[in-house]
Amino acid sequence: MNFRRWVVFTFLVHVLVVVVDKGGGLILYLLCANLPQEHGKAGIAASLPFILGAVANLGLATSLVYFVRRGRYPAQTAFETSMGMALGWGGFVAVAAAFVTLVVLPWFGGDAWRFDAIAVVPVCLAVPLLLVASYANSTQLATDRIRDYGAVHVVTSLAFLPAFFAFFFGFGGEVHRGDVPVAVAWGRVASTLVVAVLALWLVRSVVRLRVRVDRPYLRDALRYGWKANLTSTLTYLNHRLDLPVLAAVYLATLLGRGFGKDEAESLANAQVAFYSMSVTWAELVWHFPEAMRDLFFSKVAGSTHEQARMLTPILARLGLALSLVGALGIVLAIDPLMSLITTLAWGDASRWQAWSPTVGASLWVLVPGTVAFTVSKVLQADLAARDRLQTCVHAQLLVLVTMLGLDVLLIPDHGAIGAAAASSVAYVASTIYTSVAYARQTGTPIWRFLFVQPGDFRYIRDIVVAVIHKVRGRGKR
Repeated sequence: MNFRRWVVFTFLVHVLVVVVDKGGGLILYLLCANLPQEHGKAGIAASLPFILGAVANLGLATSLVYFVRRGRYPAQTAFETSMGMALGWGGFVAVAAAFVTLVVLPWFGGDAWRFDAIAVVPVCLAVPLLLVASYANSTQLATDRIRDYGAVHVVTSLAFLPAFFAFFFGFGGEVHRGDVPVAVAWGRVASTLVVAVLALWLVRSVVRLRVRVDRPYLRDALRYGWKANLTSTLTYLNHRLDLPVLAAVYLATLLGRGFGKDEAESLANAQVAFYSMSVTWAELVWHFPEAMRDLFFSKVAGSTHEQARMLTPILARLGLALSLVGALGIVLAIDPLMSLITTLAWGDASRWQAWSPTVGASLWVLVPGTVAFTVSKVLQADLAARDRLQTCVHAQLLVLVTMLGLDVLLIPDHGAIGAAAASSVAYVASTIYTSVAYARQTGTPIWRFLFVQPGDFRYIRDIVVAVIHKVRGRGKR
């Protein structure tokens, strides 16, 4: 793997994905600008398939890359075993989730926990499809098919919006009657089906498309993967669980204070919408480490200890520097940019002004934590590739426990701003823990992955030169 050559390619692919994803989120905002409670429901509907997918993953995507890159198992064995688990275990999780949501929760909670099957079914159907797409694309990463790996990520983003609009207008296209969250759920399962088919079609040149479980590989993959799965599940829960927690805690608080059920639900969903918008902007600073995460994990898994020890601090401090600059631009740009967009779409900025105070305050509170956490993301990818997943698990548990504890304390009185404060404090605490643990385990001084050094600019120059040579070489052909 020519890591430097593929860094820029992967980052540019990720930028394209971000533009498409955020553009889709902006369209959903414009649809629901006067009904933030519907935006809140849509945010939860969009997150739930990935939450279930993270729980069902079993860490096999990470294990596949790890064992193939280490040369422990051939790609064919890892792929076909993973496909078997995607269909078998993924299907079981989907059925179990539907049963719990449609039968168990209403039985315990009555009408307050009664869900419409038209929204629940697609969320659950997406789970095995997400696993198939993930395992097939991980096979491409493990076998250095970076271009096709990036193509699948791009299509994952491009496919959702057309699918969403097809279902939205198919259901009637009425925001006020709840068509947006239902269309989000069905759009997600339809687009995921497209991505799964594409990933299988691309990977067929590397492996045979068959399902057969190899027990020795499955045993080793699960032994390594359960910690990787726990880490990835906790990571996703830490990034998205606060949305349903905010809705539940704020709703319970309002009901306890004498609000009517309909009014309380509307106010709680509005807070979810405001917080979801602030999260969307605050997490923009993660896109450098997120773009590099899978490629970097694959690189470290195939490298020696010293090679990784030289590369990791460079990416960590560059990521932190970029996130600091990006965060400053984000907090300064959000209000004028969203006012302009809302004015162009609706003729005036009054609808954004209803969102702005809470979103802006939440963003200022959340940004310090998301900036700090960029370092944690890079260091944890390194530790996972060295089979030191226990540290990653501890770091993510620290985020979860801190966040949930502070959510219960802060959300009742502060809503979205309280949720932002809880997440920000949790991210900073986890970054401190991860930095100290990484320094002790690798012998790398903490300052080396926090402060930019002159040599970093030479590293960037070498990456750019490698890309230019590659482009010129193709031009000559």
